[in-house]
Amino acid sequence: MKVSISLTVGENDTGLCYNSKMKYFDKAELSKSKEISCRDIEDFLLPSREPEILWYKECRTKTWRPSIVFKRDTLLIREVREDDIGNYTCELKYGGFVVRRTTELTV
Repeated sequence: MKVSISLTVGENDTGLCYNSKMKYFDKAELSKSKEISCRDIEDFLLPSREPEILWYKECRTKTWRPSIVFKRDTLLIREVREDDIGNYTCELKYGGFVVRRTTELTV
């Protein structure tokens, strides 16, 4: 059986860990909770293993405050603040490759 899929590969913007033309957009409300999912990553998850997904804000590792929780392929902000505005990137190693998805969060 043959299967055909389309694949778009974009070069990262200079100095960033993502291509700004290939990111997702999401909105949140102040003091409410917000989930940011690592979108379209299902094809890269192995059914028998829990994924090791790393999260970055503005392409940098971050010391996350206690009210931000990670669940499988989701980052949960329990109480959104103004300083949560920005670009969130999830990263998953898949074989010899790194798969990243970036979501720009506005408040």
